[in-house]
Amino acid sequence: MHRSLRLWPFDQDTNLTGILLDGSLSKARGGKGNANGDAPVYFDGALLSNDAEFFLYGGAVFQDKDLFDSPTGNEILEYQAYAYGPDKTLWKPGFNTRWLPDGVTRYIAYGGAASASSENKAWYFSGLTAPDRGPFYWNAAKSSDVQASVPSDTLITLDMKSQLSEKWTNSTLPSNIKARANPELIWAPIGEKGILIVLGGVVHPEWATPLHVSLNETLSERDSPVFMSTIDIYDITNNTWYQQPTTGGPGTRTRGCAVVAPAADRSSFNIYYYGGFDGIHTAGAFFDEVWVLSLPSFTWTKISEGRPSHARAGHKCFLPYPDQMMVVGGYTSQAHATCLEDGPVILFNITSGEWMSKYDPALYGKYGVHEKVQTTIGGNSSGHATLASPASGWATPALEAVFATSYDFGKMKEYWPYMPSTTNKTEFPGPPPLDPDNHKGVPSWIAPVLGVVLSLVVLTGGTLAFCIRRRRRASRSGADTLSSHQATSERLFCWAKRHSQHKSPVTFTSSGGESDLERPSIQNAPTTSGIVVNTALCQEMGDTQIVELGGKPRITAIRAGRCSLLSLTLDTSSPVELPGTGLTTADAVRRSAGFAPLMTNLSSFTSLRSASGDSPVPVSSTSGSEGTPSTPYHSSRWTRKMSDISAVSHESGDAVAYSPSSIVSPIAPTLTPTEEHAGGDDSMAAGTSPLRNVVSKDDFR
Repeated sequence: MHRSLRLWPFDQDTNLTGILLDGSLSKARGGKGNANGDAPVYFDGALLSNDAEFFLYGGAVFQDKDLFDSPTGNEILEYQAYAYGPDKTLWKPGFNTRWLPDGVTRYIAYGGAASASSENKAWYFSGLTAPDRGPFYWNAAKSSDVQASVPSDTLITLDMKSQLSEKWTNSTLPSNIKARANPELIWAPIGEKGILIVLGGVVHPEWATPLHVSLNETLSERDSPVFMSTIDIYDITNNTWYQQPTTGGPGTRTRGCAVVAPAADRSSFNIYYYGGFDGIHTAGAFFDEVWVLSLPSFTWTKISEGRPSHARAGHKCFLPYPDQMMVVGGYTSQAHATCLEDGPVILFNITSGEWMSKYDPALYGKYGVHEKVQTTIGGNSSGHATLASPASGWATPALEAVFATSYDFGKMKEYWPYMPSTTNKTEFPGPPPLDPDNHKGVPSWIAPVLGVVLSLVVLTGGTLAFCIRRRRRASRSGADTLSSHQATSERLFCWAKRHSQHKSPVTFTSSGGESDLERPSIQNAPTTSGIVVNTALCQEMGDTQIVELGGKPRITAIRAGRCSLLSLTLDTSSPVELPGTGLTTADAVRRSAGFAPLMTNLSSFTSLRSASGDSPVPVSSTSGSEGTPSTPYHSSRWTRKMSDISAVSHESGDAVAYSPSSIVSPIAPTLTPTEEHAGGDDSMAAGTSPLRNVVSKDDFR
């Protein structure tokens, strides 16, 4: 995990220890300044990482009961440098305490670790545990119960595909894969998801006891050398272990370091192994050699002899550039009990096979296969290896098939070259680097926020349009309902008149401003709109005892389809009663049409009551004054309702005159005033019209 790494040039005279300690990361939750936040201290643990985060797993705890409590068996520490996956609004970089699931424990140390950022996975191979699989300590008493001394036959897998939901699994090694301490675990881009290669290790190391003496030196010397001559291989895709013999190679090696460099044409994958010792004799010389294991030929080649004073063990190494191996840390043997020669950080050029005296981030090159390796496997610096299989043949056809499967190198990201630092302080991770091809100076959160806002706008607009459209439909529906009701009324009156079809417009007669008894025909002038308006004066109606009505009524005939609708507007002054009846002219017309008479004053109400024997309305509605507009019997309400009473006929060629007494009601049969008053409601019930259930008088009020 070094995608934002900014390095400074250094040489053998640079105080690298001071630089590393200046501005170092604090394990304190929440940062520096928290009491005992850096505790506890682990010895020989592992760092499992991808490009955004890492976990500190395993290791022997330095016990100090006065300063801090030892962590539990399922507690580990994680550092998140960058966020990935779904948005995390409260996320910030730093250390966090995490918890292991059942079946996975942190009580393990001295194992081999490897990470594959392109797969978002990491692994921890074997190591040592306490005899009871419980806690152990690096500085414990001389009791073996609290020492990590038993090899663990486990492979721990960490899947970091989903941040904050990482998955830990624990699988048991097959019986032919030997457990050991401090092997080197290398992930190589071979096969569909890559393979794990286990190099070196020791069965009973000297550091497993307080006295630094191997528990079984003889057994360790017998079993440990095979770990460099027969290589254990794990196919990640099929979860299968293989073993493949090699050619040549060193003897027992442990606590060294290793990196892998593929040739430009992928014809060979070369693993560089540096340093270490046999894991038993601390007083002996440590190794400063650099060996190369070439795959798929499985041949060893030593490209650097080194010198004893420069040797070290317990160090780690990585590739900052394709052609350079950087070695960090380590310790010397008791035979050379001095500080690390050339400092704690040294650099080796894997292309030339030479140690470098300084590091400059501006100086780097492409990887080339070393000349000695070319001699062993054939080809040139770019690849083109001629030895493409083990000299002894493949251990199994399945393993050969794994090596025949190409890995997708497009999943592997390159973050070099690195920018040189202008200061000697460690720079903490900042925001992830932006893609120069896609970055336009707009923050990455703009797109999702804008998408949400536009979605809400569209949704609101759609809802508004739906409501407006529905309201318009409701308005049209109401208008259609009213028009349908009027059309029904017209059809009922057409039926009530019982006239045959005619082609001429209707001629109406009405009393007007003339006093003579003549009944001149009213000439109607049709208009282009189908509306006929009477422009003549209305005379008294013949054969009736009706005096002149005040004012000049205006009668309008409106043509609708094959029927015509007559609109009659009467004078709103008090009408004159018909002699001897107690009814006005309008009342007589309504009575003939089957409606109750209009009560315009108390005298007319009394006359009608005397004639019919019952009151059509409660006395309280009219006593003391005329009916108010709020009552259904007020004259102003009947004047408006009279526009709904129409004299209708079909078009005909002859003019036909109608009198009020000839109007046929669709509600009840036509009765004379005498019969109507005498029979009252009973007479109407006896001669019920077939349309009584269709239209009521309330429809015209």
